[in-house]
Amino acid sequence: MDEGVRKGLEIRARELGFDSAQAYIRVWAKAQAERRSIDFGDYWGEPSDTAAARINKAAEEAKKGINVSEPFYTLEEMMAHLDKL
Repeated sequence: MDEGVRKGLEIRARELGFDSAQAYIRVWAKAQAERRSIDFGDYWGEPSDTAAARINKAAEEAKKGINVSEPFYTLEEMMAHLDKL
């Protein structure tokens, strides 16, 4: 692989919250093998948002009571809550 492409892919993977280009490729390849498509568009946030930054932001919001749902102990509880939304 061209070195410029490899470096660019590594940067993009980290922007999306992956720890390496290999992890990014692994997720993409698994989706392709399962005939699924993945959109890594705006849903992932700003390029500076890493997975850790998003988790920390969510934890801070939870402390303030922002965007907090009740705890779910089973899948059924979670699905029932989502059905209400």
